[in-house]
Amino acid sequence: SDCFEKFKQYKYVDGFSPNLNKHLHVGHMSNFVIAKTLQSMEVGEKFISILGDTLDGAVSKSEAFSMYKTYCEAFGLDVSDIFYASDMLYIGDELEDGEGEYEGTKVFNTGEEKIVGIKSDGSTSYFYQDIALASALDASTLYLTGHEQNGHFSNLKKFYPNTNHIGLGLVKLKTKMSSRDGNVIYFSDLLSDCLKEFNNDWELAYNVLAGFILKIEPTKDKKIDMELLSNPKNSPGLYLSYTLARLTSAGVKAEKNETFNNNELQFKYMKALYNLQPNILFNALSDHCKMINNLYVTHRIEGNLENEVMFANFKEDLELGMNKLGLFLVDKV
Repeated sequence: SDCFEKFKQYKYVDGFSPNLNKHLHVGHMSNFVIAKTLQSMEVGEKFISILGDTLDGAVSKSEAFSMYKTYCEAFGLDVSDIFYASDMLYIGDELEDGEGEYEGTKVFNTGEEKIVGIKSDGSTSYFYQDIALASALDASTLYLTGHEQNGHFSNLKKFYPNTNHIGLGLVKLKTKMSSRDGNVIYFSDLLSDCLKEFNNDWELAYNVLAGFILKIEPTKDKKIDMELLSNPKNSPGLYLSYTLARLTSAGVKAEKNETFNNNELQFKYMKALYNLQPNILFNALSDHCKMINNLYVTHRIEGNLENEVMFANFKEDLELGMNKLGLFLVDKV
């Protein structure tokens, strides 16, 4: 514990804020998984969303919002406040009249560049909407978006230094699944295929898909290989779930702990929290599961009190780690 300063919890985390003019795709799934993990790690006091509703698209806003709510409720992402882009009103004094090529617009001037806030037709830009939200919140806020918005949030930080941003890497997909929209794979299609593989078990399906995301540092690109989905050796989320189910089926009991029995796991958790890198804890848990499965082969549990206690400690740490990562504790695989 002395290796780390006390973690300073954010007041707000904006982790999953899709636009309502299109279907949720596999990139949105990455946002969702990491947002839920950061919520489980108590990175933020409140989790919020600002939903884009200023553009029309291939899907109605009501349908898109319905799917947004479905995923939040089904997988347990607790969003305390929802804002809409169309309602954002900036009341600060940083907007100025545009000149020259910006004539007829309202701009924010960073000193290095001018960013359009209100367009010549009166509509607002994404930057206006985000700076209006930041001004309304006026508190430490962490944003999760794709890394292509790094520059956008770097500019936001110039006006609101208490904001931070994690630019998430791309999600690549190896699958035989056909796409309904060019090269885009929808979240619903990916989930549907995974549910078919695991007898419609939503919690296990979530663990399996989340494992491919959580094993990699958030800012790095990730790959979901649907061909390895049901192979515990190559499907990281399934491996954790399989190990937990194996211990449960062997009758191993576990208490609910607030800290890890294993000092190394406790260290890895604190490092993951302090650096906002859940992959550090996830990969430590994977190693923990390898150790459990190796010992399981050579150490009889039933009728051996010493081994029962040992495996109970292992199970307590595995359950605590999965809880911290926002994964479900499944009884069978």
